[in-house]
Amino acid sequence: MAPPESVTSTDYRNPHRAVPIRLYNAAGRLLGAVGAAGPIAVPALLAAARKETGLSDFGDPTFREPLEVLVDSMEREARLNPLGRMIMRGRLQAMLANRLRVQALCQGEAGREIEAQAVQRPIVIAGLQRTGTTMLHRLLAADPAARSLRSWEALNPAPLGDEGRHGTDRRRRQARLAERGLKLLAPDFFAIHPVEADAPDEDVLILDHAFTTQAPEATLHVPTYAAWLERQDVTPSYRFLERCLRLLLWQRPGDFWVLKTPHHMEFLGELLGVFPDAVIVQTHRDPQATIGSFCSMVAHGRGIFSDHVDAREVGRHWLRKVRRMVDRSLAVREGATGAFIDVSYYDLLADPLAEVRRIYAHAGRTLTPAAEAAMREVLERDKQHRYGRHVYRTRDFGLSPAAIDEAFADYRARFAIRREKAESESTGPEMRGDRALGFQNPLTATVTGIVDLMTTRGLLERVPDDVRLDGKTAIVTGATSGLGNAVAIDLVRRGARVIIPARSGIPEAGREIARRAGGGVVEMLPVDLSDLDSVAAFADELAGRRETVDLLVCNAGVMPARGAQNRQGFELMFGVHYLANHLLSRRLLASGVIPNDVYAHNGRRGTAIPRIVMVVSETHRSPKGLDFERFGAPVPYGVTDGVAWYGYSKLAATTYASELARRLTVGGAPSVGVHALCPGPVDSNLAREAPAFMKPILGPVFKAFFRSPAAAAGPVIYLGVAPELAGDTGWYMHLMRRKQAAPAARDEDNGRTLWAKGEAALAPWLPATKAAPTTAEAGRS
Repeated sequence: MAPPESVTSTDYRNPHRAVPIRLYNAAGRLLGAVGAAGPIAVPALLAAARKETGLSDFGDPTFREPLEVLVDSMEREARLNPLGRMIMRGRLQAMLANRLRVQALCQGEAGREIEAQAVQRPIVIAGLQRTGTTMLHRLLAADPAARSLRSWEALNPAPLGDEGRHGTDRRRRQARLAERGLKLLAPDFFAIHPVEADAPDEDVLILDHAFTTQAPEATLHVPTYAAWLERQDVTPSYRFLERCLRLLLWQRPGDFWVLKTPHHMEFLGELLGVFPDAVIVQTHRDPQATIGSFCSMVAHGRGIFSDHVDAREVGRHWLRKVRRMVDRSLAVREGATGAFIDVSYYDLLADPLAEVRRIYAHAGRTLTPAAEAAMREVLERDKQHRYGRHVYRTRDFGLSPAAIDEAFADYRARFAIRREKAESESTGPEMRGDRALGFQNPLTATVTGIVDLMTTRGLLERVPDDVRLDGKTAIVTGATSGLGNAVAIDLVRRGARVIIPARSGIPEAGREIARRAGGGVVEMLPVDLSDLDSVAAFADELAGRRETVDLLVCNAGVMPARGAQNRQGFELMFGVHYLANHLLSRRLLASGVIPNDVYAHNGRRGTAIPRIVMVVSETHRSPKGLDFERFGAPVPYGVTDGVAWYGYSKLAATTYASELARRLTVGGAPSVGVHALCPGPVDSNLAREAPAFMKPILGPVFKAFFRSPAAAAGPVIYLGVAPELAGDTGWYMHLMRRKQAAPAARDEDNGRTLWAKGEAALAPWLPATKAAPTTAEAGRS
């Protein structure tokens, strides 16, 4: 048993591997297609099962096509490792051998006795995954009158060898060996879903003998098989289940069956066709709490069989699949409401036996004192976290809370499912402003940047290329070269239409972006971000065209060699990094070009809300604070202190992002997602105005140690595109790691003061209308 303090891993791409397993897989790869590492083939499986049992009649032949489709999908798509291949080959062969044994018993001398066993009014727990089904199943199975499927029976429903009708020793030994093997292969799995040899188990393991269940897609990447299964009538698998239930009653009797598997939700029509008097118990829990948990279970399970676990693919697949299960179960319920009883997960936790009594009353059964006593023993024994604590993050699977809410809004409303406390997300340690050598001059800033690149802990995965932005419009500033150029190319590749405001390179830079993206729509408009009149004119141009912008990336940056001013007399970096972005975003929000419910009242909801991404810098941590008395006033600086003033302008921009995120939050939900990031050291032309004597030094250093713009674009694309951030706001990232911005940038008093000072300074260029105070703003007043 794992110690109580142990927690499950969230590194799904690198599953736990004990040393013997690593050695086996390594040897298997070296041997290639020899022995256990060779391809799985259906004829060989059938022959091996016949040889193992000495039998030849598999019974109903409808299992053959599903088996062929499954094996083909496994071989082409599952990317099995050598051990996974060996296990799957053995499991498929074992299920075929079981079919032979079941057929032989049911067609033999005992056939009449087996057929005479009555499967009457079974209680079938058919709730979604992670909704308390296991807890409820084990409670009901504790009733001495109940008959449940034990793990050792699920692995071998028919007696083995010379065990005889009531013999169980060989099957129990095999099950205990399988339990120990699973603990070795995936110790984390027991913290998620304990699989114990003598405990009640899911009847999907019996249905699986017909090769038409969700089990393969829950343990392997088999999309072809999964899509095929959704088009099939799985009645034959339920007929096989009924046959096995009769066989199991013949071996060990009981008054009524207690069955359980979420798989039933997708096929309740077929289940009721075979078991028309079944009582269906549906458990319900907040999908926000269950989807990520189940995806984590799937990812850990897949990690046994393959070294290639794509958590985002798991999330996409199972979000759609679970929605399908809900839809199909509701469709069946419309015509069979009397067979169903609903159980809230929260009521089950609060008073388990009260819910059991409700179920028994609905099923026409009496909860006896002996049954209640046995159930209390189960409650005392099966404590949560006894195998360790299950830790997971829904976002690891590419799923946002908004996406889950949208997918299950009607389901939640229909069953009045309450919301659980939001899952906590680790933001990682906050970095101090003086870490490494700091950012006070070009040398220390360069060294600090290099140190940052060497830190790999806590990195998030980049957004996969198959995440599309078709039909979306994005604005990217500073996109004629460097980081912005790489971001624009990525967005165009994903199908977005990209608008690029620029001083030069029109239209050649846009054409080159489209060419490098492999085609797409890129439009360039003349804008000088150091001139607030030009910024306002650009925003008016988009408003006049009634554009709708889904993503604004404020990326443009400058770093002059000496103190400079913008067209209106503000310090140049302060003007470009903060004032221009404040003005641009505010005008686009006021005109509704960026839809929102604060300024234009044309907002969207959930995953459809737009996003604003501010490219800032870790240098924002260096300044002690913002000087609101000399707000944006020109400053004389040179080579030695220019980086410090660069950090000062980035502190203003980061503070603005935090404040804008708060002001665009209405009723606790963002109307626009506002995020900020530092891309880390980038080999760009930001230092193009460095003194001549430094360029021979900085150039080679940048090339040798800094990342290319394409490599550095990851966090910008993540904040602007990642599905798991849909409907979210207020993130700060450094490289591909989520962090907290500096305390000064998050301080609400600083944000409120910056806002007021910025609005006053920009008054000549801002629209006259004012927004109603947001919920967050009103609460701070």
